[in-house]
Amino acid sequence: MATLRELSEITGYSIATISRVLNEDATLNVTDSTRKMILEAAGKIDYSSKHGNSKRSFGDHRRIGIVEMNSVQDAGKDPYYLYLKGNAENCCFNNGMETVMMQYDINSGCYRSVVPKALDGILAIGQFREEQIAAMRKCTSKIVFLDSAPYPEEFCSVVPDYEVGIRQGMDYLIEQGHEKIAFVGPEFSTDSTGRQALESRRRFFSDYLEHCEEEVQGVLIDTIWQENDVAERLAEYFSGLKDTDKKVTAFFAFNETTAMGVLRALQLMGHQVPGDFSILSYNDTVLATLTQPSLSGICINIEEMVKNAVWLLERVTKEENAIPLKISVPCVLHIRESVKPVYPF
Repeated sequence: MATLRELSEITGYSIATISRVLNEDATLNVTDSTRKMILEAAGKIDYSSKHGNSKRSFGDHRRIGIVEMNSVQDAGKDPYYLYLKGNAENCCFNNGMETVMMQYDINSGCYRSVVPKALDGILAIGQFREEQIAAMRKCTSKIVFLDSAPYPEEFCSVVPDYEVGIRQGMDYLIEQGHEKIAFVGPEFSTDSTGRQALESRRRFFSDYLEHCEEEVQGVLIDTIWQENDVAERLAEYFSGLKDTDKKVTAFFAFNETTAMGVLRALQLMGHQVPGDFSILSYNDTVLATLTQPSLSGICINIEEMVKNAVWLLERVTKEENAIPLKISVPCVLHIRESVKPVYPF
């Protein structure tokens, strides 16, 4: 795992600056590109530590276009997509594929790269609007989607199994004695074609409670996706509580950025984590190990998702009439310091 000292040596920034960036210190004035650099460096250190001195496999040379959903500003707010991209580039390289970064030109409705080259395939990371998918088709029909599954009858895709992850997280919190759990995240997010839809993790949380045999209460604390309003929403929740209300003992955050916002908000209010409240995160990137306390979380297996996406790329670029496949990768619970049992059980 990445350490603050390693990140300092690679990026040239002080340990204090890096720590404040990772903990989203609002008083620190850094650019989006600086934050993005630090987050990308953390992801690369984590990848290298798992793969050692892996070498490129020189098989049939293929050129793959990498298409990202997020802008620099958005990527800095959710490092999950940065790590998907970084792992994808490394995995393609290790499998003998040349990667070409592509940007969507909204004026022409086309994807372009700095040096125009013919592509053997495209790896599309995130969710995209229908017009963006149509623009990819103009480049090549060999497209694999990573973290979304638009038109499964036409394209291969790899997605995390959010339903399994929510079940794992809720089972764990209930086993620890938590009887009132708050889900913190947006009510709506974009679906696989860029349309607004009910946020899937929030929906699976509600479904779990509806069918749960235990005496567990759920609270929904809605935040605005990619906006720094977690502290305000938590303050509204606490101010609206009555003396007779049973208090929440655990917060289940829909992604890691939100979990860090919950942690910071609770600490600013004078609460202890996990002494007063427990926090369970989703995504679980390397950043989860760098907070104080470190975040327990549902780990989206980025490495396994990328490995399968690259395998699908190899398949669709080699086989002319390959049947499109959708691969759903299960999540894993990583237990660290931010959740503690509620006594007595």
